[in-house]
Amino acid sequence: MGIQPHRRHFSEEVQLGSTVRLSDVARRAEVGVGTVSRVLNGSAKVSAATRQKVLATIAELGYIPNSIAQSLAGNRTRLIAAIIPAIGYTQHSEIIQGMADVLDAHGMNLMIGTSGHSDEVQLRLIKAFLARRPDAIYVTGVRHTKDVRSALEQSGIPVVEGSNLTSSPIDVVVGYSNFNAIVDLIRLLIDSGYRRIWHVTVTKDFNDRIDDRLAGFSWVTSRATGVEANVIRCENSFDGGAAAVRQALASNLRVEALTFATDVMAVGGLLECQRQGIDVPEQLAIAGFDDLGIAASINPSLTTVKIDRFGIGRKAAEIIVNRLQGNHCAQVVDVGFKLVERDSTRRVRRVARQAPEVPLSCHLQIPEG
Repeated sequence: MGIQPHRRHFSEEVQLGSTVRLSDVARRAEVGVGTVSRVLNGSAKVSAATRQKVLATIAELGYIPNSIAQSLAGNRTRLIAAIIPAIGYTQHSEIIQGMADVLDAHGMNLMIGTSGHSDEVQLRLIKAFLARRPDAIYVTGVRHTKDVRSALEQSGIPVVEGSNLTSSPIDVVVGYSNFNAIVDLIRLLIDSGYRRIWHVTVTKDFNDRIDDRLAGFSWVTSRATGVEANVIRCENSFDGGAAAVRQALASNLRVEALTFATDVMAVGGLLECQRQGIDVPEQLAIAGFDDLGIAASINPSLTTVKIDRFGIGRKAAEIIVNRLQGNHCAQVVDVGFKLVERDSTRRVRRVARQAPEVPLSCHLQIPEG
């Protein structure tokens, strides 16, 4: 008797091949290629038993649908592009998580790129993402170079800008007024009796959010009677915040309160005060911006501005989903902000002073983009 050739199971034959194809799944499940396609597209025109059989075969063979072919057929990739300055910052990662939660529930996926606050990198990412035919794109901030704005305007897909506000969005903007937020924070300090108020901003990675906070500080302090203001620039880090405190103390000017453009710098400032034995807030008040998790836990707890970053991400994703479904959406969505007064500015003994007058009628609502 001759030696019988070894007969491999179908699944083994497919696994040894370079790619599992749609026709392989159909043949193994003993159905037509069209049936497999309908299962993958979620069509209701497939019985429960057949659907289960096809899905089991897909799992067995490790079949991965060709998303490019599907997008060409349906004009949808179900991919959403998102560009943020950096992935390591809570401010941005929470927005991304909020987007992912909503998009995942609608069968969509995120492509994430980090620009590092570079206009050139941002433009390169936009072009690279658009080449992959995303259904929509999210970008951080509202001020862009001419080339970036042109690329987004000509993309032909929904564009959502986030984390600030503008009266002239490219398409839709979801955020809050950084200008108004810092104005309200400074008014809180003024109402608490502080008169010598300094603002600590960044030396690099300048952006429209940080810029609006500085502009808001300058606007409100210049209109408040009896308030002495100054500005310090430092690195956006714990060490940078500590350096700002040392710089303020080394000056010949008296300072009663430091408002930091970020909580990261503010926490660094608080830690430096502890090292130098400075009583916060009796000798020096400290305030931040962002309400990071550490703000409520550090001692003394940090006065700051709370932003619903998860909410920004969820709202941005909801707008994208609605736009792709053909629904109308508002162009400007303001999620607001909340002042959180904590121990770092709350004096035990307050000197009774008449609060300076700050005009309310000029309170800017939406900075121009």
